[in-house]
Amino acid sequence: MEEKMLTMKQESEIKEKAQKIKEEKKLRKIYPMVVFGEEGDEKEVYVAYMSEPTFPQFSKFMAASKKDEVMAMRTLARDCFIDGDRELVDNDSMFLFGLMGQLSELITTRQSTLVNL
Repeated sequence: MEEKMLTMKQESEIKEKAQKIKEEKKLRKIYPMVVFGEEGDEKEVYVAYMSEPTFPQFSKFMAASKKDEVMAMRTLARDCFIDGDRELVDNDSMFLFGLMGQLSELITTRQSTLVNL
């Protein structure tokens, strides 16, 4: 499979829009997630702008993940979607084989350490 990459212009436009959304909505973090279209898709590049999950959103995700991890990820995606191409969340194929693999970025923990006393 051919590796696809964003052009510098596309990357710049995505970053600018993410910054604008972050400022408008007063959010701490925005994650632009890019999925490349395939033959037959309407677009060459799809972008979803996702927010960092709130405590209730993360709690909902954790509870759902005990029953069904895929549905939990879909719930997280729907809850954290701020702007962009909604089909990345709503279309089963685009979600499962595109966006879902990137969602772990929303729930990564900060670097931490325990200091023994």
